[in-house]
Formats: sequence, C-alpha cells, structure tokens
Amino acid sequence: MKSLKNVRIKIALLLSVSVIIIWILTYIALIVTLLGGKALGVKVPLYLVIFPLFAGYVPFPFKESYWLIFIFSVITISGILIFRDFFKFLSNPGKEERFGRYSELFAVLISFTLFSYFVSIIFTQQSNPFGNPTSNASTNEILLSLMHAPVWEEIVYRSLILGVPLYLISFRGKLPWYRAFVGGKFTINRSSVTLLIISAFFFGSAHLFAWEPAKFPSVFIAGIILGYVFLRYGIYASITMHFLVDFSGSYSLLNGQFWFLASILLTIFMLFWFVLGIPYYFVYLHEIFFKKRNVERIEEDMDNLVLGYRIICPYCGFDQHRYLGENKFQCLRCGSVFYYKK
Repeated sequence: MKSLKNVRIKIALLLSVSVIIIWILTYIALIVTLLGGKALGVKVPLYLVIFPLFAGYVPFPFKESYWLIFIFSVITISGILIFRDFFKFLSNPGKEERFGRYSELFAVLISFTLFSYFVSIIFTQQSNPFGNPTSNASTNEILLSLMHAPVWEEIVYRSLILGVPLYLISFRGKLPWYRAFVGGKFTINRSSVTLLIISAFFFGSAHLFAWEPAKFPSVFIAGIILGYVFLRYGIYASITMHFLVDFSGSYSLLNGQFWFLASILLTIFMLFWFVLGIPYYFVYLHEIFFKKRNVERIEEDMDNLVLGYRIICPYCGFDQHRYLGENKFQCLRCGSVFYYKK
C-alpha cells in the first residue's frame, strides 16, 4: 500500500512539473497578447464587466481595456496562489498533496476531453465532431474569447450557480460568508454533490448554443472537475485550470518559432496527460464509490473535534479530525472517514 502511494506521488510530481511548465508558457502568451494589442479593438460590452443578466450594451470609451485589465489581474493572482501550492507540494509531497491532486484532476480533464473527441469522431464520422464556433472569427475575437471564458465562466458557473446556493443551503454559519464566492474548504456532502451536478449540467448546456452536441459530455465532466476544484481548493484553482485548458490554444495563433515549439511541447504533454489520465478515472471512481465517506452536513459540536497529531488521515495525510465514535474519524481537510485503533 505504501509503495503504491509512493508511486502515485512520483507520478503526481511529473504531472505537476508538466502543468507548471504549460502554465508559464500560457501566462507568457497572455502577456504577449495583451502587450501586442492582439485582443484589443474587440468590442467588449460594459455589461460583461458590471453584470451580464440585466444590463444591455452601454457605450463607454476603452471599456475593453478595463475588462482585459480585470482578466489579467484575476489570472495573475490565481497563478501566484497556484505557484504557492506547487512549491508546498515540492517541499513535502507526502503531506502537502493539494497540487498533486490538482494535477491529477487536470490530467483527467484533458484525458476525458480527448477520449470523448476520438469517440465522437468514430460515431459521427466527422473530422471535427465538437464543431468550431470561432471558425469564421478574427484572431482578435478568438484570443479575447480564450481569455474571457476562464474568468467569467468560473464566476458564473462556480461562484454564482454552485458556491452561493451551496453556502446558503448547507454551510451558512459554518464557513465564512466569502467562501460562497471564492470557494475552498467545502465538505463534499449530499448538497455539494447535487449542486455540483446541476452546475456542471448548466455549464455543459451553455456550450450547446455554439458547439455541437457531441461536446456536451466532455464539458459536463469538465464542469464536475472544475466544480470540485472550486469547492475543495478555491476559485483561483478552477480559474487557473480553466485558463490552462482554454488559453493554451493561443499558441497556434501567435507568430514566431518560439510559439511553434511551444505548440509541439503542448502536444507532447497532452499525449502524456491523456495516457496518465486514464488510470485516474478508476482511482477517483474508487475513491468516490468504494471508500467510506461521511456525506452528512458539518456539525458545529466542537467537543467532538480531535487534534490528533499522532493520527494521520490515510487519504490526505492531514492530522486534524472529528471523532465520530466507535474508533471512527472524519478528516477535516478531505472529508474522508476512516477507522483508527491504537
């Protein structure tokens, strides 16, 4: 068992390094796009900055500049926090597993997307079964879309559709109010799973307006993964993952040999993620359906809180637990339920 865990940690280290490399390249692509004005000049309605559900188009000078600055600021802050997690994982991969799990889930997302793409080609007999809503769009519009979606869609589908309702239903008074918007530290209970599926369904359905129906399964699973990352780690992690998936596509739209080589490296890494992501399907399905977990709401009874410095969670290595009776504990970090006997 311990040897399997060590193998998993080593694989997670390889995945983490590849993810960070692509993050650096993608962030450079973002800077090149902004400094070169490649996304400027595209009309970004002011209602996208204010609130999209009620406002209409309001002319305002340089409004697209304000929105791009907001996007850049959010992605930059998210990247700083992801690097923090990465270096914590490097310093102690056996205990600080957050970025390792993040990298595993990223590999699952890429792997399932590619898998569903190949399966769709077989069943639809089309070279591009997902469709391409930007096929007739200008380079500026494509780059703006790739830059806009990771931030705006995470705000709507993760914060507003998932985080806020879940906080009001299950976690009001048990987590700080701002967790409803920024995510992180949510326990995965029945309400979490229900709203996670609902938000992923809306996320997938929204893509049906521009893409082909064959894209729905991959976007739905992506919504599940991004929603889980939002709940457990925070919106910075889901924004970063979404940004990596979307804006890495900008490499092929930027001129120069550097971006040509970056595209080749990305292709190699995607094959790497595709292969490694497949066994993680079964790893996470096993953790979801076969490991005993407490899916009830978090209780406020702190008398049952055990600071078990010599009791280590076998799933995430954390050392603070809630005692559930009969030698059964619930980890306060990952929510896993396990048994411990002296």
